[in-house]
Amino acid sequence: MDKLHAPLKDILRTDFNINTWHAAYQHLISDGATRELVRFSAPDWYIPVDERRSLFCCLVHGLDMSVYEYAMTLTNYMATLGDLDGLLDDENLADVREGRAIPTELEIYAASKMHGWNITLKAVDDGSRLTSCFTYHAENATKDVILVRGGGYFAVKVDGYVL
Repeated sequence: MDKLHAPLKDILRTDFNINTWHAAYQHLISDGATRELVRFSAPDWYIPVDERRSLFCCLVHGLDMSVYEYAMTLTNYMATLGDLDGLLDDENLADVREGRAIPTELEIYAASKMHGWNITLKAVDDGSRLTSCFTYHAENATKDVILVRGGGYFAVKVDGYVL
């Protein structure tokens, strides 16, 4: 749990208070906040169409398997990953695998571990302004992947090139 993104760790604490949590991060979304403008568009970025599958489309792009095979492989790996014990159940994994649930940071964390990739996730608001940025680090990483998430959609850029 120590390796999770700080806001996610806060939510998982037993003494979690939603009002305190919102107050701590309000400065990130206020109108006066100075935030990076993340411009992502083709051809520099791969932008899938399917919202619920967009993360898997981004991560599998360039690998030799279908999106469904990738979702199956990743969720099976997640079920065995000790770091995620108690955070997932079979029903949740099946919902992610079948596209009934939008993938979250847990899937990105697992993908980082499974592939040995450093994965940076940049979340943006409706105006493409950065709201958060976090990198999931892998030991002896073989690739740096940059994901941008706006709402439930993901786009990807890898090593400065389109996948």
